Amino acid sequence: MDIKSFFKKKKFKYGSAAIAFTCVCIAMVIIFNVIFSAFADKFLWSIDMTSEQLFTLSDATHELLKDVDEEITINFCQPLDTLVENEVQNLIYQCAKEYEKQFDNIKVEYLDIITNPAAIEKYANSSSTRIQTTSVVVASDTDFRTFTRDSFFATDSETSEVLAFDGELKLTSAILQLTSDSPIAYFSTGHGETTGTSAGTRPDLWKLFETAGYDVRTIDLTKEEFDEEAQVLIINDPIKDFLGFNDAVNEIDKIAKFLDKLGNLMVFIDPETPDLPELEALLEEWGIKIEDAVIKDSVNALSTDGLKLNANYPTDTMGAGLHTSLRNHDSIPKTIVNYARPLTILWGVDGNDITNSVSTRHASAVLTTYNTAKAYSFGEEKELESKSPFNLMTITREEQIIDNEIYYSYVMVTGSTDFALDSYLHSSAYANSEILYSAMRFMGKETVPTNIAHKYLEDESLEITTEAANNWTLAITVILPVIVFAIGVVIQVRRRHL
Repeated sequence: MDIKSFFKKKKFKYGSAAIAFTCVCIAMVIIFNVIFSAFADKFLWSIDMTSEQLFTLSDATHELLKDVDEEITINFCQPLDTLVENEVQNLIYQCAKEYEKQFDNIKVEYLDIITNPAAIEKYANSSSTRIQTTSVVVASDTDFRTFTRDSFFATDSETSEVLAFDGELKLTSAILQLTSDSPIAYFSTGHGETTGTSAGTRPDLWKLFETAGYDVRTIDLTKEEFDEEAQVLIINDPIKDFLGFNDAVNEIDKIAKFLDKLGNLMVFIDPETPDLPELEALLEEWGIKIEDAVIKDSVNALSTDGLKLNANYPTDTMGAGLHTSLRNHDSIPKTIVNYARPLTILWGVDGNDITNSVSTRHASAVLTTYNTAKAYSFGEEKELESKSPFNLMTITREEQIIDNEIYYSYVMVTGSTDFALDSYLHSSAYANSEILYSAMRFMGKETVPTNIAHKYLEDESLEITTEAANNWTLAITVILPVIVFAIGVVIQVRRRHL
């Protein structure tokens, strides 16, 4: 066959035109893909298709940060290519990029601390936390917060199982801390309390206050005084009493004066807490008596031993304000109070407040048992002065008038030290963390991120049905090539009939 004559044939000309058109279409698709990807990277185009919307910022974050105009930098401590290769690090990175996309004053940067250790000197020199390649540093012009990779995830305190991704909650809280005055929350020490001795052993309750934007510290009342910025003292699971009137140093008097100066107090005890006469006497001055018993409920508990109590929400008390928003849900979430002792309100019920010349105190229930609960001591049912339902959490408000303005201080007592365990704080079924955040709001912390939900990781699949996935696969792998092929065929046939 003559090669020259073959190339001159109409069949070759029109056939090659179709092939050329097909190649051009494919090339255009590839070029479009490259250009689109480049623009997507530059302008942060993305669609969050995860079931828990892991990378989508909530309305609560937008509301909390809408007035923040200070420049914030979210620093990752490794190069971008290394960062995105790790699934866990990439999850945090994608969340941070969403902040950069949504807020003009927030940017994401990458510090290669291996090849350039000097990049973190200004953070490492003043931080007690050792900065690693997996660390994240959120910084303003004047201050910063350093986070480990694990701190962005909620884990079960017993099994260490990862339960939820808290990237939005952690980053929003950090930004609030950097751009507003952080009140101080003190954890008392010296009485066997659960406080931990290092960042890695802090109790879950400590972490909750940090997340809420508090500057969390310990305080030894035998040696230290309250800072003027102190807002709340937490006494968590003490096993020894506080020093009182007959001692060389009066810790109880320091606490009382702190409360008189509009400070607040949270106390967490349980059935194993020994008698603490000095502390109990202080609480009784605020209308709360700690009963020596354990509560069981064979009907409404969530465990066979009756100790894992499903708390009831009273609606006619001042303390009901801590869970008003919860009760407005279509499906009211449970609050769990595990292994609890009953609390008796001595006064403040039915308007029976304690009033003196300068203040008024009112004590009320926040959480109670159901009527089916019973109190036990040494295995035997015990008759208490207050009858079932028993109080599981109480709050007492003191109202003071200073320069014709009304000010409040609060004392909250919880009859369970398990109340703030991670297994309850980070469960999608329980509202324990929301109760504590609401208490912080009562106590004056206005920027508590109460409405930022934990993003649970039980199901990491895309929010897309199998049918939809099959349709997309069909469209990409079959339909598009068929369309291109059909266009080529049509062109070839039309060319033959010219």
